[in-house]
Amino acid sequence: MPRLSLTALACVLVAGGSVIAGCGDDKKSASTPAATPATQTRTTSPPSNSTPTGETVQVSMKQIKFVPEKIVAKVGQKIVWTNNDGQIPHTVTATSGATFDSGNIDGGGTFDYTPTKTGVIDYVCTIHSGQTGQIRVTK
Repeated sequence: MPRLSLTALACVLVAGGSVIAGCGDDKKSASTPAATPATQTRTTSPPSNSTPTGETVQVSMKQIKFVPEKIVAKVGQKIVWTNNDGQIPHTVTATSGATFDSGNIDGGGTFDYTPTKTGVIDYVCTIHSGQTGQIRVTK
């Protein structure tokens, strides 16, 4: 009989109780944020110039960081930042490659931006100088 890893065993045990959530393999690092399903959601009616899949890129603001810090989006693909840092306000402010500034975003609030051309966009939280992010926009 094959040996089960602790993660697989936990998934089997959880599945027995009909609750399956977050089960994966042991090859993923616990400190690395998931890049696809956990950080993206499906939109119901994407704009006509969005990517064929209609996915929205999600960025979280938590622990005074943008998570993930670097993202890739396509021209016309919506990017949504959500403040998951409780009562700590944040901003999303472009410093190069585009012009946008969210203003203060309180806990639970969101800001969205849809890039219109390819290139690299650097951005910061103007409240927390070490909180930086980058968008690589592709066709």
